[in-house]
Amino acid sequence: MSPDLASLQRRLVDLVGAHHVDAAPESTVPFAVDGRVPALTIRPGTQDEVASVVSACAAEGAALVPWGGGTAMGTGNPPERVDLVVRLDRLDRVVEFDPDNLCATVEAGLPLARLQKLAAGKKVLLPLDPPEGDRVTLGGLVAANLSGPRRLQHGTIRDWVLGLRVVLPDGERIHCGGRVIKNVTGYDMNKLFIRSFGTLGIVTEVTVKLLPMPAVQATVMGLFPELSAAASVVEEVLGSFLLPEALDLLDPGALDLLTPRLGTAGGFAVVAGFAGSREIVARQVRDLEAMISVRGGASRRFQEADSTETWDAVTNLFQALPQEPFRVLCTLAVPIGRTAGMMASVRAQAAAKGLWAAVSAHAGSGIVRVAFRPEDGCSGDGAVPGLTEALEVLRGEAAAVGGSLVIQEAPRRLKERVDAWGRPGSAFSTMRRIKAEFDPQRLCSPGRFLGGI
Repeated sequence: MSPDLASLQRRLVDLVGAHHVDAAPESTVPFAVDGRVPALTIRPGTQDEVASVVSACAAEGAALVPWGGGTAMGTGNPPERVDLVVRLDRLDRVVEFDPDNLCATVEAGLPLARLQKLAAGKKVLLPLDPPEGDRVTLGGLVAANLSGPRRLQHGTIRDWVLGLRVVLPDGERIHCGGRVIKNVTGYDMNKLFIRSFGTLGIVTEVTVKLLPMPAVQATVMGLFPELSAAASVVEEVLGSFLLPEALDLLDPGALDLLTPRLGTAGGFAVVAGFAGSREIVARQVRDLEAMISVRGGASRRFQEADSTETWDAVTNLFQALPQEPFRVLCTLAVPIGRTAGMMASVRAQAAAKGLWAAVSAHAGSGIVRVAFRPEDGCSGDGAVPGLTEALEVLRGEAAAVGGSLVIQEAPRRLKERVDAWGRPGSAFSTMRRIKAEFDPQRLCSPGRFLGGI
């Protein structure tokens, strides 16, 4: 039975006010999820209002999708239906900021960049650096488990969350974890909601650990004509006493995207970031530059603000791509030792299928980020079969070594041919039972996650 959206709209206006409920196409179309345009958008202003909104949707049987900064909305499969998008941008308050005890509690709609700016004033930070950090919200960071190059040393949001407040699909509010680092009571419910992509409820508040800001930071970029030389430097770094907080491997396509900001072009690059005391960082920089020199590479060194600028460019390099209808972004996860080989496979598939590609790999974590688009002069429609084949081949290679391929962004037509997540693993039956327990009506982002959850 279809929900009575007119009745629901009247109820939502009573809950949050007419200015924060919208059914006009100019307001709903920008919040389409894989082409599915919501009938309504709503902007609750408090956590209590979120709970009331979700409860009203549950009573009416209306499907909803939470929306923070929108940076991960292209990830996953098209949802079965989207009656309502719940925008969380008004939930942007700092609930508690305690730099002395290295923790902070914020509402889910607060952008990560604002938390980082607040923390920097007290010489602390949340050491996470996902792409588009100026747009990513803390709730989105949790829902998609987003990360960047610094995951090598600092992990992902999973390693930094202390507690969450969540509105469940029936409108009930729950609190997981706490506001102190030593918290051992009960099960770690936080992990249920991390990377659940809004399918188990709406995260409304996040408590995270913080880290003291390092004394200095520096970055070294090694440029090489061949992948083999760059890969050998990565291998030596990982087997040495060097402790980079980030270690990325870039192909020529990625370097081309960085050219306007960093003046790089052609060849392959290893980019390593170091942070800590002045003496330790200086020693590690010298050691890495020596490794690069031995393998015939050219080094570039970036200090402090230039280091920050370099990593911002590397992390956000795919944002330099124009918005094209047949652009595809995907992420492969493979064993660390297979990272360079996967980069070579991506490039081989692109060449064979007439595609342009850029590859940026977190070489110490086995995460390979890929952008594909049709070569200049190639019809987008004509590129779909080649894109499909390339993704399926790469997913097969990753799966053969225990890895995976997830589509971050792709045209709807391609997602109809290639599942965004791939084949579910052995834990899928448990995931399906959890979804059924939390959301028996299938109202929260239905069908968007793995296996149609």
